[in-house]
Amino acid sequence: MFWRSPSSSARFDRVEVSNPHDGGFWYWLLKLYAFAACCLAGLAILGAVGVYVYFASTLPALPSFGRFRQDSAESTLVRAWDGTPLAEFASERREILPFEAFPKQLVQAFVAIEDRRFYEHSGVDYRGMLRAALANLRAGRVVQGGSTITQQVARALLRTSQQTLQRKIREAILARRLETRYSKDQILTLYLNQIFLGHQSYGVAAAARRYFDKAVGDLDLAETATLAGIAQAPSRYSPLVEPELTRARRDQVLAAMAASGFVGEAEAQAASARPLAVRPPPDFFRDRSPYFAEHVRRDIGKRYGEKALWEGGLQVETTLVPWVDEAAQGNVDFSLRKLDKRQGWRGPVAHLVGAAADEFRRRAAQRYGAEPPAEDRLYLGLVEASTGSGAQVRVGEKIYLLPSAGMQWASPFSLVDSSNGRVLQSTSGLLKPGDVIWVANAHRSRLHRYADWTYDSANEVQWLAAYDNRKPPPGPPQLRLEQTPRVQGVLFSYDHQSGYVTTMVGGLEFDRSEFNRAVQACRQPGSTYKPVYYSLALDKGYGYGSLLNDIPRAEVDPITGEVWVPKNLNNTVEYQVNLEYALVWSKNVPSVQLFKLVGGKEVEAWARRLGMTTTIIPDQALALGASCTRIDELTRAFSAFARNGSLEEPVYLRRVRDRAGHVVEDNTATSDPMGPPDVRLDRMVALAGQQSAKNVIPPRAAWLTSQLLRRVVTKGHAPALRSTGLLVAGKTGTSSATMDTWFVGYTSRSMITTWIGDDRRERPLGYKDAAFMLTVPMAARFLAETTAGQPLREIPWERPPGVRPNDTGGNLRATMEAVKAEDEAASHRRKG
Repeated sequence: MFWRSPSSSARFDRVEVSNPHDGGFWYWLLKLYAFAACCLAGLAILGAVGVYVYFASTLPALPSFGRFRQDSAESTLVRAWDGTPLAEFASERREILPFEAFPKQLVQAFVAIEDRRFYEHSGVDYRGMLRAALANLRAGRVVQGGSTITQQVARALLRTSQQTLQRKIREAILARRLETRYSKDQILTLYLNQIFLGHQSYGVAAAARRYFDKAVGDLDLAETATLAGIAQAPSRYSPLVEPELTRARRDQVLAAMAASGFVGEAEAQAASARPLAVRPPPDFFRDRSPYFAEHVRRDIGKRYGEKALWEGGLQVETTLVPWVDEAAQGNVDFSLRKLDKRQGWRGPVAHLVGAAADEFRRRAAQRYGAEPPAEDRLYLGLVEASTGSGAQVRVGEKIYLLPSAGMQWASPFSLVDSSNGRVLQSTSGLLKPGDVIWVANAHRSRLHRYADWTYDSANEVQWLAAYDNRKPPPGPPQLRLEQTPRVQGVLFSYDHQSGYVTTMVGGLEFDRSEFNRAVQACRQPGSTYKPVYYSLALDKGYGYGSLLNDIPRAEVDPITGEVWVPKNLNNTVEYQVNLEYALVWSKNVPSVQLFKLVGGKEVEAWARRLGMTTTIIPDQALALGASCTRIDELTRAFSAFARNGSLEEPVYLRRVRDRAGHVVEDNTATSDPMGPPDVRLDRMVALAGQQSAKNVIPPRAAWLTSQLLRRVVTKGHAPALRSTGLLVAGKTGTSSATMDTWFVGYTSRSMITTWIGDDRRERPLGYKDAAFMLTVPMAARFLAETTAGQPLREIPWERPPGVRPNDTGGNLRATMEAVKAEDEAASHRRKG
């Protein structure tokens, strides 16, 4: 610092101070910028901290590894009695596996293609992000992603795939947290169990099932690489939609595995040379027992909730026996086709010409190939030519003869004329070139006893003789004409000791109609309702010998006021019959009289005791089954006759377990042959304190009714069953206008109901067709196939205590004349 004295001429003194360290203007400018930079850096840090705090506060909690399975959506699997899968219900198909269950090569495939530096970075791979950015710039489009496996796990936790800066920030923060909390193997476990791989498949285990029908441990190198390749873009690289793109992507994965040293070059090239072999699992829901599986789905959803059904990972063990249900489906199909052909021909499926016909030929060749039509399989064929002796029909790549004999049944269908069984004298002009029709191989190599029938002049069933001629006739196979039945059928059966429902076929084809007629339809039961009030009459003191009038007379219904005249089948009149004869031969006129004697209100109350829940109109038409009822309910009501008065509820679910394997519902019977001894013993202990089933009707009334139902088969309108020699009891039923035909019955082991009817009530099943022609042979065919060799007992097999062996009921009078005479005598006595 320097001081100078002012000159004498200066007006005042001035001091100048100088700084030897002053750098001048540029020095201060630079210093100012440095200060500003420091301020900005501080603000940036504060901002970054604020951004981090803000986004970090909005992040979801890290998954609990111990609760990962419980917190993840998992499929509900439904299995049959023997463990056969019936259905899988899932919003996300997922199978949770521990890390040890993933093959080493599978882990390496995903690491090689998705995150080669996975074991080196700490959640965010900056080198990888830079490499991906450069690659995308060179390509001019997005060809690589910079996300690590950890970031993909974080993205799944965020449940969003939006390409925004905010998501990237949250994803990076969450990835760092994951790396801090979990080991690399644990992160891979989360990743491989939850990554979306297309077609509702989450995780590699579900994807292996979906695309190859294999467990992950059974995948080969090419299949492993295929799964790893799908991860980048599941819709783009779906092997079911874009096989060529999928194969190219698979080869990229193999090359990446070789470059990473996970596999040798030769091994990678060998896998790359293989074709893309995709084998989706069969659709066992539709292929096996769709009506039963759908009924279970509705039941589980109603009782456990939709979330538990679709995401809860329940393990549902059902009572269905697959081979029995398969037999039931075959019997429903056979019986409906038998009736449908007797009703007549409704015409071809379609008529094609020109380019449309050429396209059909191309698709048929692709579908059926050059193999000749197999037995017991239906084919869509194209009529190429038609003559008086038959038609030339293309099936696949070849043309076969459909002779006149194979289509003589095809008389014109009529909604007005309900006569069945008409035969064409000439088939000329029936088919035209371009007609698309259903056909089948006309030859049948084998025919089991009680597998097919015809009708004699009295419309009685005559079983065809069995034969075994496995050698087909010489020359190309000939065809027979077929069509899809318009009527519907049901076969429902369950064990009346355990309640296990072994089969439930609710219709002909689930894809045509999901409506389950076994449990959803309310149909007129016709004469199958008669045992309900006949058992009431036996309880009131009537007996087998009680006489009833069999003379048709006009009846005035006391509820509706309607005047009607009940008539017997074929208008027979026998003047006077006993109660046993009336039920065994299903006489309508005496049954109406008995109904009036016991009273409509009493019948309604009795039906409620037997478990009927549908609406009951207790007028006189109820005597002939006018009030509709459900098939499962009427079957359950008949179980009271089989079981000496106690009902056995149908059981569909044996056991339900949660995803951890804990039993949450147990309906297993102590006699369940599928249960191991320790489980059966535990079940016996659990049921020891429970009371046995209560009697809903007196045992004596049930036993007396059961004897009559056995005589229906041995003496009455059940010749198709009688000729088989099967020990069966039951009752037939045909509703008014023959829109419904029934057989409800039982053996000493199981209940069975068969039903055939017209959903739309457009046309009677047949002018003269009744249950003994339709549902009885259907039941006989099924029972002959499924009960062969079973130790069945005579019915009834257990007499209630206190009931005499020769008990035939009471001695109450039953004719209306006797009732009136006794009432008049009682009136005179009171007046006297």
